[in-house]
Amino acid sequence: NAAFKNAKFATVACPSWMTGIIKEQAGPENQGKWDIAAPPVAGNWGGSFLAVPKSGKHTKEAAELAAWLTAPAQHAKVFGVNGNIPSSKDTLSSPAVQGAKLPYFGDTPVGKIYSEAAAGITPAPISRWDGQVKTFLTDNGILDIEQRGTDPAKAWENVRKLVADKIDK
Repeated sequence: NAAFKNAKFATVACPSWMTGIIKEQAGPENQGKWDIAAPPVAGNWGGSFLAVPKSGKHTKEAAELAAWLTAPAQHAKVFGVNGNIPSSKDTLSSPAVQGAKLPYFGDTPVGKIYSEAAAGITPAPISRWDGQVKTFLTDNGILDIEQRGTDPAKAWENVRKLVADKIDK
């Protein structure tokens, strides 16, 4: 976290929710020193997921709350306050999102940048093996490179072998 405040790196991946973290960690003295650029390729790891269990005591009210929380108006408000990009396509094209700028980042047109990136995302397939594959990537891939000095090509080969050997087909 001190790296944000002390400007100890040149760049960092900045999904929409990261803007608040950068602002908080870098502090007011670094306002205007940060900027946001469109990524060359968009990606996604997340989304909005709310569920109402059938066995719940107040399922009707819970479903109404879930619908309200995920409505375009609430998505736009959350984006304006926290920077979380809306998962609703209707909200992405709204004037509130399209016109959003962040003074901390030199009035970067974040609404335009993030909504254009979101429009280019293709849904990632989700399967019962997602957790296990993620563990292989992080614990055996990224950590091998960062902490053990493994060549990235070799680390990727090791991850692919783990997936092929351990995942049921």
